[in-house]
Parts: sequence; structure tokens; C-alpha cells
Amino acid sequence: LKLYTSEMITLNILVTFIISIFLSWYLLKILIPFLNKFFIDKPNKRSSHLLPKPRAGGISFVLVIILFETIIGNFQPLICLPLAIIGFYDDLKGLPKFLRYLIQLFTVLFLLINSNFLSLLPTNFPLFIVLIFILFLIFSGTAIINFTNFMDGSDGIVAGSMLLIFLIGSIVISNSYLIFVGALIGFLIWNWHPSKVFMGDGGSTFLGALFVGLLFNTDSLIISIQILLIFSPLIGDALICLLRRLFNGQRIFEAHCSHLYQRLIKNGWSHSSVAILYMGCVITIAITMIIGGLKYIGTILILEFLLGFWLDQKIALPFSKSLK
Repeated sequence: LKLYTSEMITLNILVTFIISIFLSWYLLKILIPFLNKFFIDKPNKRSSHLLPKPRAGGISFVLVIILFETIIGNFQPLICLPLAIIGFYDDLKGLPKFLRYLIQLFTVLFLLINSNFLSLLPTNFPLFIVLIFILFLIFSGTAIINFTNFMDGSDGIVAGSMLLIFLIGSIVISNSYLIFVGALIGFLIWNWHPSKVFMGDGGSTFLGALFVGLLFNTDSLIISIQILLIFSPLIGDALICLLRRLFNGQRIFEAHCSHLYQRLIKNGWSHSSVAILYMGCVITIAITMIIGGLKYIGTILILEFLLGFWLDQKIALPFSKSLK
């Protein structure tokens, strides 16, 4: 009976996965004319694209994920919905950074409260250490949300990498994450180069928050660390860029084109090549994790860091030129 029930649940998820692909794709098909009218993104000297394109296309996967996950009783995406709404409103009108960050803080806090993540800590930890750890988790969660947003500046890079990460989540945590994958595939059809639409801040911050929820939804700190490392190609680019800009006296929260992926495009790489590069790094770490575990990921991370260093020094537009 248990095996049969498990197979039925998997079949239901598989059907929902297929429907989510089509629904996410179809929603954008009918919404793009509206987005072209109200959410147009005009390129500037920092942009990686040359033609005006609509943003806020992430509304497709936001709606699909929330709909189907709520139906099956997973309310984590609903916790992330205010962040998406604020992001889409910011795409339309603009909002103070403080207000956006405040919503991020509360989103991460509620994701943590509605998970069993803190129960993974040893029970003999002093209360002071637990409080410091909670603050660290909340700050790190908001950093992940912002890093995801920072990396959404090239066709397919965030959507493609995230769908691979959620695919791993569906293997090692819960098959319900296949709904996330399906919704992102439907979006990626429109977002792959040459893209017809961008996901916008509402979409990218929503995905960042979903990823934080994924980290909190494991039954092992080791698994959370492994999944975080799978995302390291994108987090690493964002973090290293932030530190380099800080070192060079630049405003770290000001829009720029200094990320490695941006500088590769500026120096002639296609959006598709850059997206495939980052997706390839993500899936390589994921396969290593599944086959060999945490001890082998270190070697892959070192190799990928060396690849990034070589691309930075030999292929990409020099970092110093991107600051001008």
C-alpha cells in the first residue's frame, strides 16, 4: 500500500510538472503584450541587452508555483509572495531600498519559523549562540536573495541555474520541487537568448527566497551546505564582484556591469554561452554531490574557481574597465 501510494503521488506530481510547464509558458504568451506596455526595460551602458524588452515576466512562474504548491499543501511559496509583489511594484514604480530589504528580512524570518531547520541544532547549545546563529541565517538569507537578483542580468542564467538546483531538490528532498522546475522551464522558453522577456526583480527575489526555503527544508545541515555549494557559481560571482567593488571604493549597491558574466558578454560571449557555462558549473557540482558527497565537492569547487579566475584574467573585459 505504501509503495502504491508513493507511486500515485509521484504520478500526480509528474502530471502537475507537465501542466506547470505549459501554464507558465502560456501565461507569458498572453502577458507579454501587457508587459511590453507597462514594464519595458530600456537598455543603458550597464545593460547586457541592446534592445528594449519587457520585465516582470517572472509573474508567470510565481503564479504557477504558488497555485500548485498551495494545492498540495506546501505554503512556503506563499510566504515569498509579498517579496514578489514588492519586486514587481519596484519594477513598475520604484521603491526605497530600505523597504525592499525590510520585506526580505521578514520573508527569511518567516521561512525559518515555518521550517524545522533550527531543530537540527544540538540541544545543548547556549541560547546566546542560538540567537547569533539565527541572526546569521537571516542575514545570509537576505544576501542570497540579493545575490540572485544581482545575477539576473543575462538571458537564461538565473532561470536555467535555478531549475537545475530545484531539480536536485526534487531528488534529495521532495518531488514537489518538480513544480518549481516545470514553471521555470515554461518561463525559460521565453527567457532564453534571444529573450522575449526578463523575470524582473519580483521574479528574481522570489526565486532567491524559494532557494532559501529549500535550504531550510532539509533534514540535515550537511545537505543544506551541499545544496548551497551547488549554487556557488552564481553566489561566488556576486560575492567576489561585491568585494572587488568595495576594495576599489565603488558603491556596492549601485547598478553596474562588473560581474564576470556581464564582462564575458561585454567582451563578445553570447548570452547562451554564458548561461550554459554557469548551468554547466551548477550541474557538475550537483552530480559530484550525488555521486561522491561533500568531500569531493571541494575539488570541483577549486577547479571551477580556477576556471573563473582564468576567464576573468584572459577572456572577460578587464574588471578595471567595467568600473568606468
